[in-house]
Amino acid sequence: GILGQLAKTLLVLASIDRFLVTNRHVLVRRYSTPKRAKYLVFFGFIFWLLLSIHLPIMTTIVNGQCTGVGIYVTIRAIYVIIFVGLFPIITLSIFGFLTYRNMKQLHNRIRPTANNADTPMHRRDRDLLKLVISETVVYLITAGPYPLMFLETMISLYAVQNKSIQYSQIEVFMLNIVSFILFINSAAPFYTYIIASKSFRRDFTRIIINGYRKITRRLV
Repeated sequence: GILGQLAKTLLVLASIDRFLVTNRHVLVRRYSTPKRAKYLVFFGFIFWLLLSIHLPIMTTIVNGQCTGVGIYVTIRAIYVIIFVGLFPIITLSIFGFLTYRNMKQLHNRIRPTANNADTPMHRRDRDLLKLVISETVVYLITAGPYPLMFLETMISLYAVQNKSIQYSQIEVFMLNIVSFILFINSAAPFYTYIIASKSFRRDFTRIIINGYRKITRRLV
């Protein structure tokens, strides 16, 4: 859906933003601004609104199930494999690695000594590495099976001449399971950060406490 793809786009944009803000070059860091972020979110919504318009038009109901027919099965499978599978995973991996490399370079410039494993900079390096790895792994687990299932559907469309009723039922069942797992992906980043990052837990706790204090002061 549009919102699901927008959530994945925001995840990719966040990984790119981390690369920009940790870059040692000032001109590169200048590209990371709240104004540009708002524009990108808006254009991302418009982009997926237009690109996903084929879903309600080309999808039909067969035996009580929303599905595609004919060549559209292949088109949608390719669409899902690229935009749900390959592009986000590759982008997250590349910019995650580049961000961590930026942090290491910054750390080496500020503290070029050997015995500094427990400094705040090193702890932030470890937190960032945990976030980058966790983010990519969680995406692979929650979003990876969905395009793989569409790939199987596309292959079986041409490889299996006459699908049995049982085979089709298994495909529908598996598609429902991977679709449910895909829904988890939209909320996964928050819980990933809570589990993997001590600084994120501390900041989140501070926000909750400050919000609670503001509400209680208003009530009093």
